[in-house]
Amino acid sequence: MLLTILAVLAVQPRFADVTAPIGLGADAIPETVARLCLVDVDGDGLPDAVIDRHRVFLNRADASGPGGRRFVEVPADRTGLDVPAAGTAAVFADLDNDGRVDAVTAEFIDAHNPKWVDHGRRTRWQRGRGDGTFEEAVLLPVPARPTIAIAVGDVNRDGRLDLWFGNTYVQYGASVEAETNDLLLSDGAEGWRRACLPEDNNPFTPERDLGGRPTFGTLIASLSELPEPVLLELSYGRRWNRLWMRLPDGGWTDVAPALRFDGDDIRHGRHPEWLKERARTDPRFDREDEPPFRANGNTFDASIGDVDNDGRFDVLVTEITHAWAGESADRSRILLAAAPTSDRSAPGPGALAPLPYELLPAARLALDRVPAPDDLPAARSWNQGDLFGTLADLDNDGWLDVLLSSGDYPDDQRLRVYRGRPAPAPLVDATSALAIDHDGSQQISLGDIDGDGDLDVLVGQTFNRFTAEQREGRSPHPKLLLNEASMSNRALELRLEGDGRRVNRQGIGAIVRATLPDGTARIAQMVGPGGHAGKQNDAVIHIGLGSAPSVSAIDVSWPGDAPPTVIEGPVAPGRYVVRMDGTLVDLNRAGSPEPEQP
Repeated sequence: MLLTILAVLAVQPRFADVTAPIGLGADAIPETVARLCLVDVDGDGLPDAVIDRHRVFLNRADASGPGGRRFVEVPADRTGLDVPAAGTAAVFADLDNDGRVDAVTAEFIDAHNPKWVDHGRRTRWQRGRGDGTFEEAVLLPVPARPTIAIAVGDVNRDGRLDLWFGNTYVQYGASVEAETNDLLLSDGAEGWRRACLPEDNNPFTPERDLGGRPTFGTLIASLSELPEPVLLELSYGRRWNRLWMRLPDGGWTDVAPALRFDGDDIRHGRHPEWLKERARTDPRFDREDEPPFRANGNTFDASIGDVDNDGRFDVLVTEITHAWAGESADRSRILLAAAPTSDRSAPGPGALAPLPYELLPAARLALDRVPAPDDLPAARSWNQGDLFGTLADLDNDGWLDVLLSSGDYPDDQRLRVYRGRPAPAPLVDATSALAIDHDGSQQISLGDIDGDGDLDVLVGQTFNRFTAEQREGRSPHPKLLLNEASMSNRALELRLEGDGRRVNRQGIGAIVRATLPDGTARIAQMVGPGGHAGKQNDAVIHIGLGSAPSVSAIDVSWPGDAPPTVIEGPVAPGRYVVRMDGTLVDLNRAGSPEPEQP
């Protein structure tokens, strides 16, 4: 009997903490790390790790390591990357279409803060050499601002990647006025030019809040049935979110109100009655109710995916909120693309037609962890510090799951996994069942580090606002969690390769449709780096197939006017490179691909 129990436990789906044996333990990384990512810097088809924005660890074969891999650091004096200042954000993408990822570093220039000390560095990019090292920095033509977020994507579909920088308050705590954001369009060899958005020309007014808003996250993505990619502007300070869409005349319009992405429907701004009652005896709790422009969310991050498998892209947004803020403070939620329910689907100024759907929350997909009203004192002191979130099929069953990273507060803020299931089933919190125990969770990044077909997780950690008791005997440390949760389910992993002329080399912005033998289909989008504070995942399309033995067809819609690529199956589960001419490079047998020359 004991042997039977042990055998069952041995095959339970879980995420294994392999941080130390794979080369990322405290001996290699003794410092606290909040920011990190998985990205293939050497082009071998497997993701490497960039820790704290400047330390590069290459993913190498090692039979003695977990999954047959080990991370080996590139000497710090060779990478060319600077030790980051507080607030620095960094992402990695192939900006010059040479087949090697480059580095983009955005500096947080807090010029209006009298206590800020200028370190002299400014927002820049560096060409990658394809070996984990980077060339001399080239300054980018953006104003010196307090930048928090970077997104990468081909905004105008010209085959070159553009940059979308999110900036925050002019001076935090001094007023609610915020800097405008900066969109840089690539002109190739000619450099970069800053594009003007409507917020540039509008001063702040509380009535309409048309100017800059404190932006903690940016993303460039396509939403189903919209003719152009959109710029997601994720606002802090309870401000409305924006979705900028380019118009045929070259102008821009904010379609967030029409799509119901600007905020949830509770907009009265009232604080809870218990807070007002307490303020009568304790003036620290005396707060005026919020005006409409500050009755929304503290939105940090977003992720795009087809949660309900209906062929439309849905959106996950993550929020920080608190008990004292009341019900009008937006909470983390999944917004499903659904038929319009109101006249809010009317377009913004300059748009040509009503939008075909709205983004609506679904009760079955709730992510709340709010205590019951009679659970005191927790019901009046809770926080939800949802800093990062990603939609991904972690168990390869064909349904997207939610990876939610919560931190910065002491009340059980941690990394959580919610398993997605077909409607009408709700999400299931599978965190404990998957053996995940990571509080104070910070930036997350997904990639298949061992090439076994499922997505592994790299995650940072801090103990911000933890009590002395919570900190005692512990030190925060990033973790690499090896995915052993997919069991017998299989997946398709595709690296896309554009020609570097009509389509950017990484295929960012492409949409992939995989048709299964039963006629059903899965869609996925190659979204570039973006979200909060330089979040990015490895640049791979990952589609869980469940028990399907193969894929009948793969259809890639490239960004821009390039014709689609259709690959007829059957295609077995596994790892491949898809090229625009229909070539399918089998990484399961061929090893690392040889990229085509631009």
